[in-house]
Amino acid sequence: MKFINLNNPICCNDVIKCVFDLNELDLKVYKKLKKKGESRVNAIAKDLKRERSTVYRSLQKLTCYELCSKTTKTIKNGGYYHVYICKDSKQTRESIENCIDNWYKKMKNTIKELD
Repeated sequence: MKFINLNNPICCNDVIKCVFDLNELDLKVYKKLKKKGESRVNAIAKDLKRERSTVYRSLQKLTCYELCSKTTKTIKNGGYYHVYICKDSKQTRESIENCIDNWYKKMKNTIKELD
């Protein structure tokens, strides 16, 4: 988890970036995917004017943190491609709340060791 300065106003973007260790591009990819619904890497890369490989790395991170999922589709004439879709907002919120709760418990237990 990254540090959030609690003296400044915070927004959902700050919390998501902090909890899942996302950078600005990861967050842009997440928002673009959420807006588009189901999408391929090429489409997101084109919309964000970024390299396909760069967007792919962000999608890997988002998939790893279960903010989105990847499905493999087969092409009739042979081959395949991957499609990404964001989890719904309720699942994302629950995941964030679980991370924060776990972090809080660990910090409380660690502080007890000071005695």
